[in-house]
Amino acid sequence: MTVKMSTANRITLLRLPLLFVVVALLYLPGAAPPLIALFLLPVLYLMDWLDGYVARFKNQVTDLGSVLDIAMDRVVENVLWIAFVHLGLVPLWVGLVFITRSFLVDGLRGFALAKGQSAFGMMHSALGKFMVSSRFMRGLYGLAKGAAFGALALSLGVEALGPQAMAHMAWVFYLAPILVYLSVFLCVARAIPVLLDIRRLLE
Repeated sequence: MTVKMSTANRITLLRLPLLFVVVALLYLPGAAPPLIALFLLPVLYLMDWLDGYVARFKNQVTDLGSVLDIAMDRVVENVLWIAFVHLGLVPLWVGLVFITRSFLVDGLRGFALAKGQSAFGMMHSALGKFMVSSRFMRGLYGLAKGAAFGALALSLGVEALGPQAMAHMAWVFYLAPILVYLSVFLCVARAIPVLLDIRRLLE
């Protein structure tokens, strides 16, 4: 059976080449490339919002679209963490936390789906529903990661401008680690309720 590729799914898949453009820019010498990457990062996140909007507006919400959306979110997130780890801007353990969380949580959600429960529908505790399913926490988590990636890209650009620019924008080098560790905290905090609530499906 042929699966028709919808407009929303095409938008989702277009995030992949843009992601690799962003990563390539982070590795190019000079201040301009990472600063261009800084402005492209919000586009990556806006495309994530746009594909969902188009899917709902055109009534193109499908199982394939849901899987592609989650998969692309994980690819974008993990590739960027790996790139920043490789560039020496983020400790290795941070990247390992996010990668481990991705595989573990998505694996458990796949198990829940096989039991007839959706990713958010499997959350039954009040804490789980708030930490994992609520728009507030999902938005805060996405904002924290996006801000961390932006601050890290900006720090690359500022560093390339030289010591004078680094002195004038020293706050960037303090803000970036704070945002990274906030993202790590939220990553772990949102994973724990999934581990707790999945026990109900194991009984």
